[in-house]
Amino acid sequence: MPATRRLVAAPRRRGLRANAVGCRPHVPHLPPIPGVTEFAFGRLLNPGRDTPTLSLTADGHLMVTVRGEMMTRTEAVLLCSENLDIRAVNRRMQGRAVPEVFQRLVSLEGEGQLVLSREHERFLPLQLQRDLCFFVESYIWAMESTLMWDVGQLPRSGRTVSLVRIAGEGAVAVRVPGELVAVKIAPERPYRVHRSGFVGWVGNVVPHLEPDIGFLHCEGEGAVFVSLPTGPHPGGGRRPESGVLPAAGRAP
Repeated sequence: MPATRRLVAAPRRRGLRANAVGCRPHVPHLPPIPGVTEFAFGRLLNPGRDTPTLSLTADGHLMVTVRGEMMTRTEAVLLCSENLDIRAVNRRMQGRAVPEVFQRLVSLEGEGQLVLSREHERFLPLQLQRDLCFFVESYIWAMESTLMWDVGQLPRSGRTVSLVRIAGEGAVAVRVPGELVAVKIAPERPYRVHRSGFVGWVGNVVPHLEPDIGFLHCEGEGAVFVSLPTGPHPGGGRRPESGVLPAAGRAP
């Protein structure tokens, strides 16, 4: 009997030692707190040689890098280089400058940067490659000076829809309140787009405003840019960004 107790007791002692080792608390490896200088120079926002003229920060704000000249808006500014000169730009109509000042954009000249807040909307930098585009003026926030542009009105809109025609090669930035999508327009497939979401178009699209119902009838050939609303409408029911098609008509 004593031998039996010794054989049983020995594994019990080994088990106690193993449990004692296994019960040691695990101390996670925590990264060291960075020094102030290390943190600052590791988070620099200053543009480098390869930084595009129009780019986005990690949180979606628009960074405008000026190397000579850029056209941009000056509201919603978060930070700006002080070595940039600001010059007013005259409006252009039908390819020629007119005495009236273009209130939407200014010209920034020099070497530096500007960061514009996205606020509650979204910035999208787009690259034109010999394209011809039309954008509703209020959505334009910046563009390269290499682009050809002029301003005008959507035909048959009663001067209520201001447009910017942009052509050539270069970058342009738009800011929209929702998701930016596009719908293809073909001769056999026109579309109606609600006015509040109509951003512009590329190609040979011919839009006509239907003011009584708040839609634009888009025909021709190309693509129409549309800003889709995101998130639930706080008031419930039909959103103000949508509308009702006329009962006598038929959705194309």
